[in-house]
Amino acid sequence: MRKLQNVVFDLGNVLLMFNPGEYLAGLFDDAELAGRLQRAVFCSPEWYMLDRGVITQEEAVRRLTRQHPDLASGITQTFADWFSMLKPISANVEVVRSLKKSGYPLYVLSNFHKAAFEYVYGKYEWFNLFDGLIISYQHQTLKPEPAIYQTLLAVYALIPEDCVFIDDSLANLAAASEFGIKGIHYQSTDQLRLELNYILK
Repeated sequence: MRKLQNVVFDLGNVLLMFNPGEYLAGLFDDAELAGRLQRAVFCSPEWYMLDRGVITQEEAVRRLTRQHPDLASGITQTFADWFSMLKPISANVEVVRSLKKSGYPLYVLSNFHKAAFEYVYGKYEWFNLFDGLIISYQHQTLKPEPAIYQTLLAVYALIPEDCVFIDDSLANLAAASEFGIKGIHYQSTDQLRLELNYILK
């Protein structure tokens, strides 16, 4: 059996909080409006186009306000400060630090918008702990599409069987497993530590 050595992290809801429902509830007293905005913005094709890096946030706002004129001010307000929800999950960042101290090569594989990624990358020094990052907007491909996993393996010359990938999405893990990459379905810090201790021992 090969020794797992490369540890690959997702960002959203693994290393950074991402909870649109909570964010919108803090912005709008009207629960129905918040629900409509969550569907209109965070479930829109434009949201995934931002992840893919094919439109800018300004273009997304223009497109969505045209599509939902009755929600235009709410959409603008939603986009104005949404980066504020991207706060580190401190206990998991400590897991990254611990793995780095133990000498494991560390990588990020994440769906992320350009402006949002530039914001968090500039704000949090722990991004420097990683040996490589594959961010969707930079490569115009998203998890769980095969191309993004191929990009990770090719750019950093990784052997799939030497990698473990931590993600909160079962679909993303299933796609990684097609390449022979072992997965950990993230649910909590304690569960993550236990599974890492077991498979990296």
